[in-house]
Amino acid sequence: MKLLVTDIDGTLTAENSVPGPVIEACGRLRRAGWRLMIATGRIWASARPFAEAIASDLPAIVYDGARIMDGRGGKAPFREWRISSRVAGEILSMGWESSLLVQAYGDEEVTCRPSDEVTRRFFRSLGVVVRPDLASPRLSFNPYRIIYYGDPVEARELGKRIKISMKGRVEVTLAGEGFLDILPPGVSKGAALRAFLEDSGLKVGRIVAAGDHLNDVGLLREADLAVTFRDAPKEVIESAHLVLPPASSMGFIELCSFLEESGDEIGSDSFPTGTGLTYRRGCPLHLGTSPA
Repeated sequence: MKLLVTDIDGTLTAENSVPGPVIEACGRLRRAGWRLMIATGRIWASARPFAEAIASDLPAIVYDGARIMDGRGGKAPFREWRISSRVAGEILSMGWESSLLVQAYGDEEVTCRPSDEVTRRFFRSLGVVVRPDLASPRLSFNPYRIIYYGDPVEARELGKRIKISMKGRVEVTLAGEGFLDILPPGVSKGAALRAFLEDSGLKVGRIVAAGDHLNDVGLLREADLAVTFRDAPKEVIESAHLVLPPASSMGFIELCSFLEESGDEIGSDSFPTGTGLTYRRGCPLHLGTSPA
């Protein structure tokens, strides 16, 4: 089995849907024997249309790795991890006086401050339950994750403070520009992929992973072939074998073409055989563009 695991935003697409040419390219990969899997920071309700667009028949890694959802049988968790309400209260207290928006994620529902119209509007457009009753830095449930969103500098600084204060009791990552993601200890997209492969019993010969931000680094490290994009942060590019044009230019199509041409040679550090082109993690091959 050949497995391609892909992030959504900034990877599969730069829009709120998958472009037709990308859908067609994914179809060619499936016919060539690849199976596709989503790994995203989105909740399942938001990720599901993308999984369906590329015809993924595997569970999806969502909530940045805190849940693995098997969408084929409805809303059913394959595996999941939570932050205790006590630890969540500490995290909320640390950022309570900041200007950042804050969201606490339950079972396909989101809790936010009463004044947070941005969160309410976005999630209600997806049909997701929003509870705008976070009037103090306390939760009555164990969330899967907490997100702070807003000014990128403020988000990074808050992330540093939380990481130092929590001392390993949570995972802290940036899931996008201005998105600070707080996860249960040991949780990441990469850890979720390992758990899925161990529990599913699937025999995977090759793993290709694609992602564009810091929350994808753990996923890229699990892959035989790690793929990112020209506009990714430096730390992500340093974890990759291949660098593609950005999602706004449908760079994902370049990945599909690469995999079609490489056949079963993925992981051999050559593309294709006899061309003399090489790639390795930390010294990636740039496709469709020259390195900046």
